[in-house]
Amino acid sequence: MATATLVSAPLLGMASPAMADGNQKPKVEENIFEKEEDIQASLQRWAPVADTETSMGYPKLEDQDITLADAKKVYDPDQALKDAVAAAQKYADNSGNSEPLRESAKKLVNGWPDAGRPQSPDIRKNTKDTDVGGQNAQQYCNMKNTDPQHSAFGQAAPCLFVGKIADAKDKYPVKKNGGAVAGAEELIRKVSASVTDEKTETTGWQLGGKISPKIGDGKSDIGGEVNFTYNYASTYSRKVTGTDETSIKVVPEGTKQASIEARGNGAVYTGYIVVRGPIENGQRLIAIPAKAFIQSPATGQPVTWFKRMTP
Repeated sequence: MATATLVSAPLLGMASPAMADGNQKPKVEENIFEKEEDIQASLQRWAPVADTETSMGYPKLEDQDITLADAKKVYDPDQALKDAVAAAQKYADNSGNSEPLRESAKKLVNGWPDAGRPQSPDIRKNTKDTDVGGQNAQQYCNMKNTDPQHSAFGQAAPCLFVGKIADAKDKYPVKKNGGAVAGAEELIRKVSASVTDEKTETTGWQLGGKISPKIGDGKSDIGGEVNFTYNYASTYSRKVTGTDETSIKVVPEGTKQASIEARGNGAVYTGYIVVRGPIENGQRLIAIPAKAFIQSPATGQPVTWFKRMTP
């Protein structure tokens, strides 16, 4: 089989294409915002998101049960397959990516030369319809060659998520809110964010991780810990390992309420996990409906903090 050399085994080291920036000062917009469209415009300058985005490998999912009908409302599967192949070719052409993973991306584009003729694509009915050669898609996409004696050492299964933004509300979702105060009461909050990455010293795709934005009053975290998962865009090049703590102050105007909130620097995309998998006497592209949050590739910062004022 074409995938016979891709095995799950103890992982061996391989450099990530990302540049780790370490901890940074949190990104805080100094202006006070009332309208959602103004927040969106600010974030689009700082952490722009594209209408269509891709992420290599099997993504961290926002929803475990997206149907083909759901995905088709946003993204035609035939076009998604074309876009996935184009994105994989772009990844393969980028000399900044590791050579084994560039070869993996080429397999998604062209397949394995010795695995038989490519067959018609297989468009699945929902996120749970994931069988690929007798295993589920997540298991398949997490396979990698860890045999340093093999010519395919470091290569991963050819998988990629491609999606579109379905609605403006899917851009820059609110991830943490520190509560509101009204009148002339001064509001001071201490904010930070920590990032737990997927192992970047592994062979295989660099997947993303978990972000924990924190907001407190100097004594305790307000509202408890909130985590959200993210995926790297296929063109990402920078990442922040976390943000240091800083204080934000805002005073309500008149009868308005003031609050401080964290917005995720990215968007939720609806689309497909595209896999090139083996079948009897051949190979084919498989498209599995899915939804995933992808962080803006323009910034390594996980969140942007906003001062809000509402009536």
